[in-house]
Amino acid sequence: MSKTLRISVPCNWKNDLLDEIESDEKLLKVVNDFYGTRDLGFTGSGRPFFIMVNKDYSEMEDYINRIHDMGLGFTWLWNGKCVGFKKFDREQQTQALKELDWLDDLGVEYITIVDPYLARFVRHYHPKIKIKVSLIAEVTTLSMAYDWQDIIGKEGIINLSVMVNRNFPLLRKFKENLDCDLELLLNDACVHECPFRFFHYSETAHASQEHHLLKGYYNDWSVIACQSAKAFNPEQIMMAKWIQPSDMDYYLQTGIDYYKISGRRYDTPWIMHALKAYANRFYKDNLGNMLNGYNFQTNPLELAGSQFSTYTSLQEELGGYQNDEDLQIGIPDFDAHLKCDKLGEFIENLPFEGSRCIENCGITCKYCFDFVDKAYFLPSAEKKDRYKKYSAYMYNYVNAGQHFVPKEERTVKNPLEKKDEGTLYGVPWSFEAEMFFKDTLDLIPESMQKSASKAIKNISERTAERQNEKEVTKDLIIAILIKLVPPQFQHDLLDLLIEKNIDTSKFLTQEEKEAIESQPYSYEITDAPKEIPEDVVPSKKNEEDWKDYLQKFMIALNELSELQSLIPKLSPLIIEYKISDDSRMNFWQGFIDSRMDWGFGDYSGSDVPIMVHKTTFDTIQNVLSGTTDPIKATMDGKYTVEGNTEKLMECVPLINLYANAHKNCI
Repeated sequence: MSKTLRISVPCNWKNDLLDEIESDEKLLKVVNDFYGTRDLGFTGSGRPFFIMVNKDYSEMEDYINRIHDMGLGFTWLWNGKCVGFKKFDREQQTQALKELDWLDDLGVEYITIVDPYLARFVRHYHPKIKIKVSLIAEVTTLSMAYDWQDIIGKEGIINLSVMVNRNFPLLRKFKENLDCDLELLLNDACVHECPFRFFHYSETAHASQEHHLLKGYYNDWSVIACQSAKAFNPEQIMMAKWIQPSDMDYYLQTGIDYYKISGRRYDTPWIMHALKAYANRFYKDNLGNMLNGYNFQTNPLELAGSQFSTYTSLQEELGGYQNDEDLQIGIPDFDAHLKCDKLGEFIENLPFEGSRCIENCGITCKYCFDFVDKAYFLPSAEKKDRYKKYSAYMYNYVNAGQHFVPKEERTVKNPLEKKDEGTLYGVPWSFEAEMFFKDTLDLIPESMQKSASKAIKNISERTAERQNEKEVTKDLIIAILIKLVPPQFQHDLLDLLIEKNIDTSKFLTQEEKEAIESQPYSYEITDAPKEIPEDVVPSKKNEEDWKDYLQKFMIALNELSELQSLIPKLSPLIIEYKISDDSRMNFWQGFIDSRMDWGFGDYSGSDVPIMVHKTTFDTIQNVLSGTTDPIKATMDGKYTVEGNTEKLMECVPLINLYANAHKNCI
């Protein structure tokens, strides 16, 4: 049987990941390929967009070219479980073919697919690109595998369902009877025969599709249900189908030599930690440190990047309320350890070589239960109790649809009380951390400071707790801010760090620093003219002249193609402009469905989230003409935003469009 180990590595689009692998000859011999895709794409993927890094095609192209220069392969993902009839839509197929052309030109070796139709689609138009069948297709039997082999050909690879990972007789049968290669996922912690898995992957697909009506909105009920099951039934951790590094030889003896590490959302240290353990086929520490879905608590410092600031604006589009309960960022620490050095006999003595796990695991066979006490070390009784209470609270909160109920009317209450004054969870802040955080909040508009402060405090105290820190330090708050601050304010934050003589190399790679320096500041308008002569700034001294100008302005704005692509991100939203020194000049804009409406006075239509902008008549004229940046005006106290501000960041592109519309209408 083959003893060669070939690993597919999650792609986080970070060059330091490639640097580390390239400098390690042993890893270069083990790594077969990297796998990745866009945050929002045609089929979507197995992860919602907001936990993924956002890269454009040119950046991904450079990255894939470098992988090829290292002599390694790349696998593109079209592994969204549910594409619906978009796969038969002419426009979507045209875009899909363009992406396949791009992949073929790049020499991408594989594309991972769930949908049999799309597999045949790829083979017809681009037969050079080999196909991997996604584990999301849940191939669990030889008959299913035969059908897929007929579709993808002998040169393809089938990722078997994780639910057969411990069925060694079946794994050998797969290898003996199939001509195509097989691949197994190594570090999945989904519950045994997970009843939520089918729905979970459908939901993540929709939450990462650029064409879906939800625009990426995602409520992680399936994960909440899955983690609650593990919180109250710790034997589910043992029954999950992870593979520990020291058991690799058992698996290689089946003849299967392709293996995949899950973890595209993680930063380089996390991925390298898992990769080295599996490459060495040895690990004796906490296996939970490298399992995906091990527990709720994810250290934000371990993530490659995220788009949480974009995600938070989507909640109310479904008729919900903002996350004023801090539902998933307030999760208590649960540092349970799964000790590899206590699992030496686990696979070796597996009853029936795992062939009957699917029918009687946890029912008539309690083999896994015996290892809970041996290998699964829970934290203190207090931490365990808090975690279980909070898990039940989250599960019941979402089951009861409480995010669609005003806070004062909710019946499911948070069981955890806030602690000492000045903190959220009883973790104190150092004086230096408090002062630096205060300076950071001054970088963003006042209307955003309250929600930003609460979210960052939640995450900072939970992270300190997880890392067994006695307080939130200045270094910790800097590291978290760099990870989570919205892109619009990253350059401002970097300048603040430099101004305060903080060594940025402790928190950022040179590549990351240069990427931030290439971004505009929050107050800059990159596309709009920097200066507009005085004689073209509108001077509407009376109501009729103002109405005449707005009529022309809105027509010109509606004619901009860029607005049409922006409307779906803003909808549904009403922006009311209240002119503080002359209310006769009030007007509103509405972004509903696929169109923009507007009118004079105050909005009085259907119930839609309303964002209120307040300023003087002179300032609003200058904002529309492009001579005044409303973000800078907000910081200067000349412009305020009230009401529903969840989509404030999504409105930033309007600034440039206003300047262009003004130029076209005068």
